[in-house]
Amino acid sequence: MKNLQQLMLDYSPNMMLLVQPSDLRIVVANRVVEQTLGYSEEQLCSMSITDIESSLQDVFYWEDVRNGQYLDIDAQQGEYHCADASLLTVTKSVRVIHHEGAPLLLVQARDIGHERQVEDALEQTLSQLRATLESTGNGILVIDWHGKIASMNRLFSKMWNIPEDLLLSRNDVAILEFLAGHVEDADLCRTRLQEVVDRNEAEDLFRLKDGRVFECR
Repeated sequence: MKNLQQLMLDYSPNMMLLVQPSDLRIVVANRVVEQTLGYSEEQLCSMSITDIESSLQDVFYWEDVRNGQYLDIDAQQGEYHCADASLLTVTKSVRVIHHEGAPLLLVQARDIGHERQVEDALEQTLSQLRATLESTGNGILVIDWHGKIASMNRLFSKMWNIPEDLLLSRNDVAILEFLAGHVEDADLCRTRLQEVVDRNEAEDLFRLKDGRVFECR
């Protein structure tokens, strides 16, 4: 049974470390820790958890543990020191467990370096998109397939005189109703906004109640 339990631990997708609270020594580590961080089993069992986790918040947490304050942690982001001196971005959780009447801390961590790269690339793309929306000479409103406002540029909100407090409320229904309420043919405006969601193309002249005329596509 012991071999089966070890097999299960070694094939877990997460790094798993069992830590002794009194001296913060790593008692057990599964194979994923060795493969991910590059330490051997012998090295890990001679190390303290603070040899791997050394960010300021981790130092404070483990110092509290050493002083007898055991708290669970969920989805906390941190950095792990690898054997080659590189840093690995992880998300981790800590659980207080008991074995033969004594407390132990089970640390589970997952490498999120690739996810961070994807998020950074997406953020850069969105930043470029926002810059493009702001630089165009047209007012632009972006509505997703659920009928919610995904984005609008400053020129659009300025053209329609949308109040700042309404923009900050992020109340999509109220904002779209505000637009329709400023058009002489409010029903046409509402219909066209719905047709955008329905993937139909439309081109209209919207006559506003203040006398202005907007060409809308």
